[in-house]
Amino acid sequence: MFISSEDASPNFEEKTLILTSVSVGNVGQLSADLLISTLSMKRIGYIHHESILPMVGNDPFASVGATTCNIVTSCEVYESMQKKLVVIQQRAPFIKGKRPCFRNWLVQWIKDSKFKMVVILTSTHAHERIDVQLQGSQFRYVASSQIEEQFGDVFRNLHHWDVLERRTKFPAPSPIDQPMGEATELYLPGGGIAKSLFEDLCNAGVPAAVLLIFCAEGDNVQEAIILANQLNIWLQLTDFHKKTLDNTWTLTEQSLNNWKIPMSWKLFFGSKVDQTLFH
Repeated sequence: MFISSEDASPNFEEKTLILTSVSVGNVGQLSADLLISTLSMKRIGYIHHESILPMVGNDPFASVGATTCNIVTSCEVYESMQKKLVVIQQRAPFIKGKRPCFRNWLVQWIKDSKFKMVVILTSTHAHERIDVQLQGSQFRYVASSQIEEQFGDVFRNLHHWDVLERRTKFPAPSPIDQPMGEATELYLPGGGIAKSLFEDLCNAGVPAAVLLIFCAEGDNVQEAIILANQLNIWLQLTDFHKKTLDNTWTLTEQSLNNWKIPMSWKLFFGSKVDQTLFH
């Protein structure tokens, strides 16, 4: 269930919901970190559900020199009233076999809350790419019929906005063995619940889109910035979206400095080892 930290329940009607899917390299979560930090989004509550492993930690968005420490839990909800934007930041994985239960609850909550549309941020295994995906932009998107109808022309005019290639069977066949018939299958290995949730939302009539990038485990700061840049170019959430319009695939100092990097990113790979241990 969603538990509000406000005195009154927030009104989500006609707002855009950004969902992070726990996926390879955690790119969706890193991109959401950039959004929350840069837009100074307010924590308005959290989601408590039996499907998500419990977790507690320090506030990842604490400012330098902060004298108090807020805690965070497995699945937090943030909002920007000015941008009419809500972000669900999931920080813990699902309990095995519990994903369908969570998706069913989430889709119903989204419908009851009357969100305008849902955007899922995720990533997928780079080693599962087919030939056409090996070169060029590693960013892809998938959109429901409602989103395609409303934004299709916009997407086609954006740089590096390519629809995720569909497949006819798994694993991907070679060109010689390619079966006859239309490629209709959505394939997102390592993408967490992004594929199934997107299909659930489409079946429920909720306008939805998936923004994704091919990657591998490791330092995925560049991929996170690319994903955040592409989302920003589409929804124009910040005033620097035009600066990244022609430079969405290459990580530059400018594109990095555009975003407010949260303090928690300093500990990506843990704290430094105390060298006195070796004296």
